[in-house]
Amino acid sequence: MKKLALTTFLGLLFSISTLAQDKNNPTPTPEEEEVVRISSELVLVDALVLDKQGKQVTDLTADDFVVYQDGKPQEITTFTYVRGGKANAGSEDPGKKQTGKNKLPVPPAALRANRGRIITFVIDDGNCLASPEGLATARDGVKKFIDDQMLPDDRVAIYRTRGGTSLLQIYTSNKEVLKRIVNKVNWVPSRCGSAFDPARDTSTIKATGSGERSFENEETKEFKKNISENERENQVIGSVGVLGFVIDRLRVLPERKLVFFISEGIATKFGERAYSALREVADKASRSSVVIYTMSQKGLTVPGFTAAQDEVLPGILGGTDDTFALNESRQEEERALNDGLSYLAYATGGKFIHNKNFLDPEIGKVLESETGYYLIGYQPEGGTFNSKDFHRIQVKLKRDDLSISSRKGFYGRNEKESRPKYKNSQNPLYEAIASPFSENRIDLRMTTLVGVDPGTGSYIRALFHIGGDDLTFIDDGEYKKVVLDVVAVTLNEKGEVIEEFNRTYPIRVPLRGIDTVHRNGLDYSADIPIKKPGFYSFRLAVRDVESNRLASAGDFLEIPKTKNDRFFLAGLITTSEGSNGKPLLTENRPAKTAFAPVFDFGIPSIRQHRIGTSLIYSYDIYNAKKDRSTGQPQLTKQIRIYREGKLLIEGKETPLELKSKTGDEQIRDVGHINLNQGVAPGEYVLQVIVRDKLAGKTESQWIDFEVIE
Repeated sequence: MKKLALTTFLGLLFSISTLAQDKNNPTPTPEEEEVVRISSELVLVDALVLDKQGKQVTDLTADDFVVYQDGKPQEITTFTYVRGGKANAGSEDPGKKQTGKNKLPVPPAALRANRGRIITFVIDDGNCLASPEGLATARDGVKKFIDDQMLPDDRVAIYRTRGGTSLLQIYTSNKEVLKRIVNKVNWVPSRCGSAFDPARDTSTIKATGSGERSFENEETKEFKKNISENERENQVIGSVGVLGFVIDRLRVLPERKLVFFISEGIATKFGERAYSALREVADKASRSSVVIYTMSQKGLTVPGFTAAQDEVLPGILGGTDDTFALNESRQEEERALNDGLSYLAYATGGKFIHNKNFLDPEIGKVLESETGYYLIGYQPEGGTFNSKDFHRIQVKLKRDDLSISSRKGFYGRNEKESRPKYKNSQNPLYEAIASPFSENRIDLRMTTLVGVDPGTGSYIRALFHIGGDDLTFIDDGEYKKVVLDVVAVTLNEKGEVIEEFNRTYPIRVPLRGIDTVHRNGLDYSADIPIKKPGFYSFRLAVRDVESNRLASAGDFLEIPKTKNDRFFLAGLITTSEGSNGKPLLTENRPAKTAFAPVFDFGIPSIRQHRIGTSLIYSYDIYNAKKDRSTGQPQLTKQIRIYREGKLLIEGKETPLELKSKTGDEQIRDVGHINLNQGVAPGEYVLQVIVRDKLAGKTESQWIDFEVIE
């Protein structure tokens, strides 16, 4: 698309007038029948029973089961077998083997399966320990499932823990759409150290032939360790946050739902924020009848072995022999990564699948076994929900020749306490944030940035683009008008609503500008203030009022602590050059006029850059250490570009020229990358690495972009 002259076009063809209105009194919609999994009156547990050959057993009765809560037997008050699988034949009541007073009532009809298989994949490409080989295994396994195992009436969604636009996915039977999503799963580097990284000898013997002291001092080692641990914890919280988002969307469906979580591993310790997040998402899954099958994408591993790439010095006199320590650390990391995945599967009634080089056969085995389930209900004792204690559930069989899997418990709080509390929860846009089955979809691309304003503090800048063909205009005199509702909510790690934004935008466009809007769409930019540092879930929904079509997106972001002088980068974008020769940078538009026309698809919310143009990137540096004599920091920058997990371009480390400052502790850098004719169209990842030479610290950020012809 050719660049358009902004001033000329605005003067001759286009004007957008918007007047945002607060939506404090939305029109209520009838509330759908709610699925009650855990309430003060009834606890429902779904259980899968298999024989020794791994086949489902479907002819059991309530008399074959015993249910315990906190070690105490419970009276089964409701019982049924729910049939799923290919036929979706509804449910069968094994009560036909029960007669008279022994026959138990079945749960409400709304709890029975009534559609094709609902299958969800969450690929943990945001994991800081992810490897190119592991993500290739995940990508290939899901592709083979789509090609060879997916049934015509299956509805599948694929999420990525790297966040962003992946969270707007709806469930679809379109294989080509799903494969396009899988193809976006690519490896990006991280600062998260791993015991499986190639070992490097840092002793002086490597350089001088004698001695055994490390070149790294204890302060440097401690700094690297803290950075790595912080990165790992944030990664776990982000990955678990995506799982929570998926579970929230699946909550509205009544039947047992399967989620395949494909990851390199989850490592967390008791007492960490990440551990609490893991426990919370397991409880949320239990309440929503979501079963998580965790799959390690590492393949068959022998974690204790060293390889030729490892620089250890066995048997060299006077050197450091780290062979044993390296083996031990790799075994320990492997155990820790597997423990998190194993716990998540165990707690939700699923299975941890590991040491498999090919994932698609294992996916097939799971789906073959998950063709139905028993739904067992009991009334808990009084006081169960008067505290927030964890209540353990055990479902046992009286037959030793069968195996059973079911969820393992829940926290003692009622259903309402477990859900986010929105101000206007009856608004259909809030349903769009949660619902995975909104077929009336708008093409929405979202980018989220974190920034710090010296006067007002931290904020999330929400940028999104709406495709022009999805807008429904109505006549308004000499104009055409489209009315858009926008809802945005920010939740903390506990799922509590921190900020909420709810507005309506009437947008008027002159008749001569309609073709351009249909072709280019609209761009949105607004800031949401965040008062406290932490890890947040940001969710957004947009509705075209005239057509009632909806779209939703989400992301997970860290708001860093700025008052402790932490060195960090934020706000990395890619953009294009405007007609005035300056970069099209993001801006905080007033909330009432947050929409603007689009003149170039290279803007930060779209990030599509044409071959033969110049890609511009911009980012901010915070809290760089300053030289006492000059008052200036000493920074270097390095650029890397990846495609399909492979490093294509690695620029030289060069001193950073300090051209622009936005605050005493904030430095803005802008750079250019020429997209020459030899560049192939496709998805790429840009990584910016900045080193603070005075502080001995390194930070990096990455962003994906698309090259088009």
